[in-house]
Amino acid sequence: MLADLARSLDYALISVRRLLKQIGYFRSYTHNGKWYTMRDSPQFNRDGIWHHKDIGFSRHGSLIATIVHLVARSPAGLSARDLGEKLQHPCHAVLTNLHKNQVLDRVQVSGQFRYLAVEQEINCRQREQTAILAPSTPVTSLSTQAAVWVLVEHIKNPGLSFAQLADRIQEQRHLALAPESIQQFFREQDLKKTPEAPS
Repeated sequence: MLADLARSLDYALISVRRLLKQIGYFRSYTHNGKWYTMRDSPQFNRDGIWHHKDIGFSRHGSLIATIVHLVARSPAGLSARDLGEKLQHPCHAVLTNLHKNQVLDRVQVSGQFRYLAVEQEINCRQREQTAILAPSTPVTSLSTQAAVWVLVEHIKNPGLSFAQLADRIQEQRHLALAPESIQQFFREQDLKKTPEAPS
């Protein structure tokens, strides 16, 4: 830290700052930027990150500058967890502020936010990739519980018509379903049905 270096060299802080500027340095993105290292000391990884114990340094500068750089170069953006793993530093609050200040964009995928660049060309590409990552949700005309009851009754009595299935579920489960909704459900799920019994 600057104060330690100033004491060791018996220099004033302003002189230490001037000396560091001349010889080159990196300032930590962790610990509120209190730690300094010489420019030739870090062995940066491919993300431009280097750690000395729990102190993080970035080729890109501050925590904010590093986050913006990492997000922009990611094909599908990055989640807070992704960034936390890369930086070995929590950044949820910083990401929230960056989105609020329109420095980063974000979309929700599988229950978590992925942060995207705001530059239009990069943003469009990242949004296309996040759409690929998002799991497709099957569309059905019935609720999950109703669908389960329909399938149970169909397995027990495969010869029942859609109208009879609706009557059985009304009688046993006290749930009113239209025969047309059950038929649509079978069609959506590509379920085969034996010929219907006469009503």
